[in-house]
Amino acid sequence: MVFERVLVCCLLLGSALTLACSGDATLDRKGGELPDTSDGGSAGTSGDGNGGEQALALPSCVLQVVHDKCQRCHGNPLRHGAPVAFFTVNDFQAQYFDSEFKWWEVAADRVDAGSMPFVSLNNAATPPMPPVEPLTPTEKTTLLDWLKAGALPDDGSACP
Repeated sequence: MVFERVLVCCLLLGSALTLACSGDATLDRKGGELPDTSDGGSAGTSGDGNGGEQALALPSCVLQVVHDKCQRCHGNPLRHGAPVAFFTVNDFQAQYFDSEFKWWEVAADRVDAGSMPFVSLNNAATPPMPPVEPLTPTEKTTLLDWLKAGALPDDGSACP
């Protein structure tokens, strides 16, 4: 059962990456509304989530990793073929395309496998500047612990 779920997840991710890297500009962004980041910061609580409910804040240690490493592509605007922005818990809890999975489940699989952040972009004909940076061991642990726990909102507890 676990193997089948991982296999389906990998197949869905492969399809998403193929679409994302195809240069198709008609892909729709998934997740909640993008928060206003015009002040130059990375919002973790502003904006409205899916269906009009209040956007749920990321824990501060997770927000720092998402801001530093993920929002380079999964931000506002979306860059390098990323299909979804990650600003709030609502974005991670949104359904992954038409599958039974949530974005946090797919993100956990991709981060655990080492394919996100997508550092392979650094090998492109016109690589992004500055280059995409991999997660540090501490960042990877912080993000994976949160994702594998279900990508829950900030509960006010201190980050490790």
